[in-house]
Amino acid sequence: MRNTEVVSGAIRSARDSWRVLVQTDLVYKLISFALLTPGTLLLLRWAMSRTGTLVVADTDIATFFLTTRQGILALIVVGAILTGITALEMACLMAIGLAAANGRNLTARGALTFGASRALVVLRLAANMVARLLVGLLPFVAAVGVVYWTLLRDHDINFYLSRRPPEFWTAVSIAAVIVAVLAVCLLWTIARWSMALPLVLFEGVSPRNALAESSARTAGHRVVAISALAMWAGFASALLAIAAWVPDFIGRTLAPGFSGSMLTLLGFITGLVLLWAMLGLITAIVNVSMVSLVLLQLYLRVFDRREPGVLAQLGADTSEGLRRLPRAARVGIVVVSILATLGAMLIVLNVARRNQQVLVIAHRGASAAAPENTLAAFRLGADLAADFVELDVQESEDGEVVVVHDSDLMKVGGSPLKIWEAPAAALRAVDIGSRKGPQFAGERVPTLAEVFALCKGRVRVVVELKSYGHSQRLEERVVEIVEAAGVENDTIFMSLDHDMVRRLKQLRPSWRVGVLVAKAIGDLTTLGADFLAVEASLATRAFVRGAHGAGQDVYVWTVNDPAWMFASMANGVDGLITDLPDVAREVVERRGRMSDAQRILVALLVAMGAKTESLVEQ
Repeated sequence: MRNTEVVSGAIRSARDSWRVLVQTDLVYKLISFALLTPGTLLLLRWAMSRTGTLVVADTDIATFFLTTRQGILALIVVGAILTGITALEMACLMAIGLAAANGRNLTARGALTFGASRALVVLRLAANMVARLLVGLLPFVAAVGVVYWTLLRDHDINFYLSRRPPEFWTAVSIAAVIVAVLAVCLLWTIARWSMALPLVLFEGVSPRNALAESSARTAGHRVVAISALAMWAGFASALLAIAAWVPDFIGRTLAPGFSGSMLTLLGFITGLVLLWAMLGLITAIVNVSMVSLVLLQLYLRVFDRREPGVLAQLGADTSEGLRRLPRAARVGIVVVSILATLGAMLIVLNVARRNQQVLVIAHRGASAAAPENTLAAFRLGADLAADFVELDVQESEDGEVVVVHDSDLMKVGGSPLKIWEAPAAALRAVDIGSRKGPQFAGERVPTLAEVFALCKGRVRVVVELKSYGHSQRLEERVVEIVEAAGVENDTIFMSLDHDMVRRLKQLRPSWRVGVLVAKAIGDLTTLGADFLAVEASLATRAFVRGAHGAGQDVYVWTVNDPAWMFASMANGVDGLITDLPDVAREVVERRGRMSDAQRILVALLVAMGAKTESLVEQ
């Protein structure tokens, strides 16, 4: 048996039964989507409620899913559900392929009925597979943890990512070997288990014994199984790439020609959205059908058998099956098409309607041109007409509030000094400017008081309170410094640490204090912050609308590409946190001069993947 025979057999089955495969998978995707989406969301909501919070953000996400019983349970259950849904889908498609391999036809209704009759055993098999995979992953996760703890725990992770010292590459090399071994083990496991689903479906093997039985029967055939599945994976990847590229190419090529007519542009975008949805659906159906048929062909060719008894259970006969889609599928397609069209219209009609003032916030000062968190960077940020400069504060060993981001000075100055373990004088003795350029050789770690003395009357300040677990009185000391400098009305505050946000707000209820977020589960507006500073991909139109409805501004970080700046402003954000305040100022002013039609066009071009160079001409 050769892998080419397996794949060619799957292609023939797909050719002979493509109508029923499409009909069955369309119905199944509609049903599974309707059940899976709310079910998963309810499960996550339940798991989070058991921890006493409905919002999980940033590092709390990893902690929630990896260290709490509720989070671990949610991961396992969701993984089992996803695997079970896919297995049931494949069961229906395999039934169609089995009928075709015996020269018979199976209707979509017959395939769905067969899948439903085997649902319990298929779900038990899926749960067994998920549990075994999780147990098998534990040694690899532990090994990666040991590598990190041994090689990368001495300094702040930003140092290793930016400077990449020898121990970083050692860790990466070891991790790469671990990942490679994991990949080999996974491939071999897939080959060993490749017969499990057909054995459960067509031979009545129990889910408990199916994996062991599959492993025994595939002995001597696993290389063929891996190579056949690899051929399918290559085909699936190519199809996905084409489905993503075609709408993008059409949009970026033709959209600029419709900028003169809003009605024409609306029709074009609606058609493009429908094309994208259709190609995505076709790709999903083809890929899952082909992997199902490849596994079926492996089963049939390894054991060289047909199953007339199972065919009788399937209700397969010589009829041609339904040529028309089942009514549920047709209704579902119409509903999805209407919703997609309405969604596209709403996006186009609402985007860029709110021509609000957008603040330019220089991230750690003008840190692309000057050393981050230095007086030079803050001075340049003010000179480049930033509305705010953003900085990070921590406490030194002797209680001085210093302006520095990382837990040590390795990245900026090559010094391993921990901020909370060194006095301010020792920290300020380190040159943190020379690495950026000889003209910055005199730059040292500034104190918060020094920054206020420089910025007062020139530029407002965003103070981020850093939390590395060593804070003593950071909130109180920041309050004292701000009030001593008289900059209460020109300073706002934020932190990743929700406790710091609450404490500062308790100390000074009238001050503007926000939450800094990269990833989140739950409604961030319930945290009671005055504003949300979020990673750019979080700031969707719906997210921003929800925050504004709760009376909260939204700032996005760290956006240095004009395309991202345009996209963020189109979604209605209130501020851009950027290393390039001069570029951000130019983009804000350029957008302010645009007409509504031009704003919408630019937003759509960005959504289609337009590059910065093409936007310069808009």
